[in-house]
Amino acid sequence: MANKRILVIGGSGYIGQDIVSRFVKSKFQVDILSRNPKNILGVRSIKGDVLNKYLLKSIIHDYEIIIYLAAIVRTIRKSRYKKNIRGLKNTITVLRNNGLKKIIYFSTQNIHIKNTGPYGNSKKECERLIKSSNLDYIIIRPNYVYKIDKKNDFYRLAKIMSNTMVCPLIGKGENKLQPVNSSDISNKVLDLVKSFKPHQIIDISGKTTTTLNEVADYIKSKTGKKAIKIHLPIRLLKLIKIIIPFDIDGYTDDRIAKDNPVKCNSDFWKDLNNILRL
Repeated sequence: MANKRILVIGGSGYIGQDIVSRFVKSKFQVDILSRNPKNILGVRSIKGDVLNKYLLKSIIHDYEIIIYLAAIVRTIRKSRYKKNIRGLKNTITVLRNNGLKKIIYFSTQNIHIKNTGPYGNSKKECERLIKSSNLDYIIIRPNYVYKIDKKNDFYRLAKIMSNTMVCPLIGKGENKLQPVNSSDISNKVLDLVKSFKPHQIIDISGKTTTTLNEVADYIKSKTGKKAIKIHLPIRLLKLIKIIIPFDIDGYTDDRIAKDNPVKCNSDFWKDLNNILRL
């Protein structure tokens, strides 16, 4: 499928950048649609918003596959999460009207949490829209995504521990997660595009199952910082969740897929060690 045209909606985002880079290296023709497009060699960048249906009508033509990553993930203004639903509705409508069928939609493993907040609820509704769209879809649900950079929450936690000698953890810190390297996701998406099989739902996780307590202990062991763990009561945080820019509801539930997720090969502890060296 080399040289086929791919549109990556949200291609300037955290995960999108790696996906775009991987496809360019594999000789695909890649366009990105983003509210804040970045100049990437070999890529046509289009500035725009999925809330603008007229823009979508004008640009979504003759693409082999649409990869949809656009989403509001963290915001204090909870009503903004509804834009996740509106943007996807617009895209589905335009795909149908323009005769396009293939879409890879990025969801989240928060879907598995029973009681989610506004973000998780918006992704559940988006999955429902995709499944009932009559499009040839693949839904990807990644676990917590990180890179070896300074923008991930593990690096931020390490800096807080280093600067304040305090390690803040929400709840008991015992909920499980399986962090996945962004590069592993981009490789998996490339494989899915090369051998596209519709109506798949794929959970993508790292091979390591850990907890935030274990992550904090590892950071302490590697940095030598004797930061004190402060466990923030979930009941207290729920009282002020209106000013917290992410879902508190369901936060202490395990963030792991229930049904045989794709396990990627990156070594999380090795990657975390490299993050701490930045």
